[in-house]
Amino acid sequence: MRILVINPVGHSTWDKQDEEICKNFASSETEVKVVSLPRGPASVETPEAHAEVIPLVLDVARRNHEGFDAVVVNCFLDPGVDLLKGVLSKPVVGPCEASLSLATIAGTRVSIITVGGADGDWMIEERIKQLGLGDKVTSVRGIPVRVLDIDKDRAAVVNNLVREAEKAKKEEKADVIVLGCTGLAGLAEDVQRRTGVFTIDPTGAAIKVAEALIKLKITGFPYRR
Repeated sequence: MRILVINPVGHSTWDKQDEEICKNFASSETEVKVVSLPRGPASVETPEAHAEVIPLVLDVARRNHEGFDAVVVNCFLDPGVDLLKGVLSKPVVGPCEASLSLATIAGTRVSIITVGGADGDWMIEERIKQLGLGDKVTSVRGIPVRVLDIDKDRAAVVNNLVREAEKAKKEEKADVIVLGCTGLAGLAEDVQRRTGVFTIDPTGAAIKVAEALIKLKITGFPYRR
């Protein structure tokens, strides 16, 4: 199996790191390639950035998907994912939809912990509504760090995630935590170990769902047939 992962940002800073993270989640027979956009915002944290990257994601996917069995758009807001499902005859997976799908199997009360400010929370809440999962998500919480600053002190980021997860567990009886930013990929295991609450990695969820769809031969968008 071959999976194309698109980082919807206008730089390749995270490509190598994300490729290693994806490979750690992928099965041994799966090949993963990560590409970024030729131009675009440094991160997708505002409505303006989200709108800007959607046509760019579609263009990169169209130009690079040949030879791959599935496409993952590596941003928790799933930019362009729904549109690509109507364009490509292969699985197209977004981290938000994949994470929440798995979360509803693992538990019944889901809390999403993301980064940044109110823009990110609002856009995630809109995506939850689009997916029809508003009754499953008890809260969207944030930690005081921007996407571009996550790698500056990942230990501090984990501490912040643990603090919010503990609050969600106590205040909302959350039994599943979803990390609401792909920049947090690789941190779910630490959060789960320290809180005792199932914690889902968005990038890992997207890779495993893509593999499952390929294995099950569930490809393409059914309404196109």
